[in-house]
Amino acid sequence: MRVFLTVPPALKSHMQIPDLGLAYLATALRKQNHSVTILQAEKHSNHDDFSRALQEFRPDVLGIKTFSLEIASIRTCTEIARKLFPDLVIVLGGPHMSVIPSEESMAFFKEADFGVRGEGEIAFPKLLEVLESGSGQFEGIPGLIRRTENGIETHPSYFHRQLDDFDFPAWDLIDPRNYKDRWYFWSPEYPGAPILTSRGCPYRCTFCAQNVVNGKIIRRRSLERVLEEMELLMTRYGVVHFDFIDDNFLMDPKYVQRLCEAILARGWKVRWNCCGARLDYLDKELVKLMDKAGCNVISVGFESGSQRVLDYMRKGIDKEVIRQKARLITSNTSIRIMGLFILGFPTETESETRQTIRFILDLPLFLVSINTYIVMPGCEEYDRLIASGEIKPMDGSNIGLDEHVYAPRGMSLRRLGYLYNLAFFRFFLRPLTLYRILRYSWRRIPHFVDKALRKLIWKSAY
Repeated sequence: MRVFLTVPPALKSHMQIPDLGLAYLATALRKQNHSVTILQAEKHSNHDDFSRALQEFRPDVLGIKTFSLEIASIRTCTEIARKLFPDLVIVLGGPHMSVIPSEESMAFFKEADFGVRGEGEIAFPKLLEVLESGSGQFEGIPGLIRRTENGIETHPSYFHRQLDDFDFPAWDLIDPRNYKDRWYFWSPEYPGAPILTSRGCPYRCTFCAQNVVNGKIIRRRSLERVLEEMELLMTRYGVVHFDFIDDNFLMDPKYVQRLCEAILARGWKVRWNCCGARLDYLDKELVKLMDKAGCNVISVGFESGSQRVLDYMRKGIDKEVIRQKARLITSNTSIRIMGLFILGFPTETESETRQTIRFILDLPLFLVSINTYIVMPGCEEYDRLIASGEIKPMDGSNIGLDEHVYAPRGMSLRRLGYLYNLAFFRFFLRPLTLYRILRYSWRRIPHFVDKALRKLIWKSAY
């Protein structure tokens, strides 16, 4: 069968990297001799290219990766596809389908025939096998969502333990050399590529649904397969920079140590970042080894400068310990730290928001990503806010990275906007920060200017 996989036009988000999820799925489908193409349309401001590519490929099956930020765009994609090809099979997967009740999601996406919750590498090929055979035997397909005469049927998700079974992503469909305009803000090296060493998250942070999307158990690829993939990317695509985008890259220090030693033993002159890092797993010896092996930036979810708020989030970290770990890194290595922060978290007071701002300015950070609390469906905190009547359900029109829809009780959106701008510009207008941007991330200056201008336009959905 001819399968068209896509990320929809991103009308509300602003960054594009090679999509590993779709590429892993393409590999699984190719094993069953399906013809697959991928269109990542995040950088498109409308659906014209999507429509044109769909007509050129003429697929039997359309698979769309869903994000809560882009559900309006996704629904438009399904409507365009159904109009162009009335008999097309439309399948939705991705994070939004994994965290939203199936009845709700299938009611919103009226043109969708099926959905998949959780990982699709096993479910999607099995679904196509049933459709090709005409057997109608959908039982046993993990995570499948389908319409029946009796309503919506949902199968339990399944998270495969042996990640090496999935082989490499279909890199020929997401060539890293084609993503130079929208690469990570802190990565001047080109070309670069994201890579996964593990999936899963055992933590229970109330603002995050990753343990629902990827499972609660950490499943790790063998080091040998990770190294083979890195070598393939370097030799075939000229990749000189990697981003390890695991949810918990540093959770297994021994694994990280072995990875660094292997990079050094091979004499690779590569640079790399790691995301989703918790600093409580680090010690001086490991960070020095990471530095020697080419680690460039560690992206850390500090989230808040208030210990009470951190405890309420169930982050499971001690603010002062993390401060000490950050200073240990910057005083002993050339590794830079990017901090991730949330302002205006539920129950947060203005005093606590200002604690976070002071924390941001006190930490030895290279860059920061600051957001007000994004009301994201599927998270525990979202459910609590809905139940208490503090917010209305999100329908896609009132949720976005630059559409600030929530301020905690006792604080207005206008006041939170002021505090946000205070944090953003106090950090980025410091001479040392500006110097670092010019020196290390000059490719991303247009992105930074665009981001700064958007932050000055404070939007409210209410």
